[in-house]
Amino acid sequence: MTGEYTCVIRKHELTAPDTYTLLLEPEQEIPFRPGQFIDLAVPGFSLRRPLSVTDCEGGTIRLTYQLTGPGTRALSEYSGETLNILAPLGNGFLLPERGEKLLLLGGGIGTAPLIFLAREALKRGCQLTAVFGFRSPDRTLFQKELAGLDIKTFLCYDSEGENVVSVLKKEGLAGIPFAACGPIAMLWAVDEVTQAPGQFSLECRMGCGFGACMGCSVKMRSGMRRICKDGPVFDRKEVLWESFR
Repeated sequence: MTGEYTCVIRKHELTAPDTYTLLLEPEQEIPFRPGQFIDLAVPGFSLRRPLSVTDCEGGTIRLTYQLTGPGTRALSEYSGETLNILAPLGNGFLLPERGEKLLLLGGGIGTAPLIFLAREALKRGCQLTAVFGFRSPDRTLFQKELAGLDIKTFLCYDSEGENVVSVLKKEGLAGIPFAACGPIAMLWAVDEVTQAPGQFSLECRMGCGFGACMGCSVKMRSGMRRICKDGPVFDRKEVLWESFR
């Protein structure tokens, strides 16, 4: 059940250009599922910032965020000891059955929620392959984490003429059930080339973050759906990409 929590900041550091890692320890352990997110109150701003959960181990919440505007800039410069969050929010990924294959497809900061999913899937003995794409090698995220997990990994870079979709085709991975998160253009292209069942974690501007304001409503095949409450993870058969133009 969603609640409001005060969290102690355990670490807050720059980990790639314009990208920060934030470790929070809430006043009590929060039962997250991979793909869920938190709504974080940035001091001085009325609207909270939705941030996906990168990982959650031993009660500590790991967040990864990029500078995208005044709010995240203020967060990166915040020097206080605590932050307030609403959590857990949204519907996360459906975990694969034990021993099944799973393909993780991430673009840029969209790789963040896939780390938590990877850890939970590995606990089920699943066979994982990851294709993570970034603009350039200096913007690579989670390379250390991937190296420490039993995951066949492909890293690709726009600066070198490769992306997630081109690797997907080249390596013959289009038939493996997948979970994907990244820019809409990347997700749309993934949907066009894959034949397997899949899940997409979608992003859009949010107001409340828990479904009351209806500000993140998007037309899906089954009708209007709220990204924050009904998602952010949707089955591929549900998504109407034209709604995100």
